[in-house]
Amino acid sequence: MPRYRVIITRDVTESTFVDVDAESPEQAGTVAFEKLFESADTEWELDEGSWNKGDSYVTGVDEVS
Repeated sequence: MPRYRVIITRDVTESTFVDVDAESPEQAGTVAFEKLFESADTEWELDEGSWNKGDSYVTGVDEVS
């Protein structure tokens, strides 16, 4: 009988804080994304409760010997 390695995935969310100066909430979001993309050392944290909320699903199956 063949043996398989199955990748089972579940989606989680992560968040980070970006402090910006802006004239409106809309501009703050735009400026924050710009600052985020320029950063090489952004630290992300797993959102509380995110790790067990998503449904699991198969994302790959490979036959192994």
